[in-house]
Amino acid sequence: MGVNSATLKRRLGIIDAVRRAGFLRTEALAEQFDVSMVTIRSDLAYLQSQNLVIRTNGGAQPAHDYAVNAPLDESPTLFEARALARAVAFRLKPGQCVFLDNSQAASFVPVHATAENLRFVVNSFETYHLACRTSDAAVSLLGGEYDRLGYPMLSPAADHALSFYDIDLAVISACQIGKTGFTCLDQTGNCLETALYRAKQVYLLTDRLDRVDEDGRVMEWRNTMSVLHGGMPPDGAVLCQDWTVFAEPPAPPE
Repeated sequence: MGVNSATLKRRLGIIDAVRRAGFLRTEALAEQFDVSMVTIRSDLAYLQSQNLVIRTNGGAQPAHDYAVNAPLDESPTLFEARALARAVAFRLKPGQCVFLDNSQAASFVPVHATAENLRFVVNSFETYHLACRTSDAAVSLLGGEYDRLGYPMLSPAADHALSFYDIDLAVISACQIGKTGFTCLDQTGNCLETALYRAKQVYLLTDRLDRVDEDGRVMEWRNTMSVLHGGMPPDGAVLCQDWTVFAEPPAPPE
């Protein structure tokens, strides 16, 4: 049985507070979240058992292996990735089925999600374990073929598995957006093309627009897609439903 929503929200808040401060005493956490010391100690014991914080010196510090190091995801930075993840989580609706790619920003979405009865569909072991540890949502691992490090490879099995889900939202990180389309940041065989075209809605996450990936496949823009551009208040990103605001302006006539 999953924890109730108030407990889940508090524990996610504790993770965020500890990561931001680097170290917080138990008394400070109890005061910040307006609960007893007994409750905070219970929360910290649970979070430590899930390898999300480390209890030390009468308080807690972040677990060093908490950050997800997704392949080929050198940026956005951790701060920007978490801001984008919070922006997505803020917009989730109860009961949605959400596909997450293997990028760092998408991997953090379950950490901040508080909507009820969610289902996350993933094809990364790291994202799967993180989502299971930090969320009471259902989490489905697509499967297919993986390399010796556990990263997914191009596989018809994963594409086939994805066909069994009614995807409400696909969360995809883009490394380049231009007038001809966009390029995905995640290039690890995460059945992205199938997810992009099966999802009822797609959020393309980007922290910057000047990256160039000449080797990446350019994907065609669709009217189901919106761009979440990181770094702006109040929830960490601005939602733009018209991709042309990011496209290169047409060349002036000669």
